[in-house]
Amino acid sequence: MAHHARTGVFFANQYLVVGVMQARKKYGIKYPNLYAPPGHKNEEAFNCAQRAHQNTVESMPLFLVKLVLVGLFYPLFAASCGGLWSVGRILYGYGYKTKGPDGRLIGSLISHLGDLPLQIAVFKLCYVAFTTW
Repeated sequence: MAHHARTGVFFANQYLVVGVMQARKKYGIKYPNLYAPPGHKNEEAFNCAQRAHQNTVESMPLFLVKLVLVGLFYPLFAASCGGLWSVGRILYGYGYKTKGPDGRLIGSLISHLGDLPLQIAVFKLCYVAFTTW
């Protein structure tokens, strides 16, 4: 089951990658610029699409560690959390790209419904490990 969650994370990331690629083409932002140059007429629009992806990439390593660790002991729970996080990240990216910073809220809340329970489960696993092993 945990591999399904990792597949969801892959597809969520790919959705965001494609969003940045489309925004680069649409707004004419060339590599190696990570963000639109200051003063670019579409600076905010491009940077919103880029930040949605960048924020996901920044949070993904810790999320994946928690997902795998919890998945070893509670695979269905971890897969559910991974699915929520992945759907949330897609909605986060879509909202950020189409509505600006205010559009992130729904996706952020849904993705946190995936990552916060995993964090609690990691604390539980640590507690069990330290008290019974």
